[in-house]
Amino acid sequence: MNSFLNRSKFKTYPNTSFVFIILLFLLCQLSSCKKEKGINHIEWQNESLTLTSELCKKFRECADAEWNSIPENLKKFTESRLEESNCQKRFRESNAYKLIGSDPIQIQSTFKECHKQVMASSCKDLQTGKMNQLPACVLFQKIQN
Repeated sequence: MNSFLNRSKFKTYPNTSFVFIILLFLLCQLSSCKKEKGINHIEWQNESLTLTSELCKKFRECADAEWNSIPENLKKFTESRLEESNCQKRFRESNAYKLIGSDPIQIQSTFKECHKQVMASSCKDLQTGKMNQLPACVLFQKIQN
């Protein structure tokens, strides 16, 4: 009993200070790991939202022509994706909008070139998936992922 009273907590748990230091280190590391916010470039954000709005409009127009052929279970999903506010909301969360994932100049030029090529495409080309063959759009998709 006497030996029990003479023991200190530190002697009972000799690794306590070591564990405490490790936990403190891990907490500091976790607090510094924040999601990459990207570059706050107002001019680019405004321009890219305008381009995105034009793309959404083009896809809506192409979808309107074939709306009757879209299966009923996909109509609501498709409609919500093509709605301008949802389209822009999704883009605001993207790497391109935040200029993350590649050189900011490359992101901007690639998106502009993809936009130009999509806008020049016919609805039939877009419906058959030719957008996935446009070099600028393929590169842009890699940046987004």
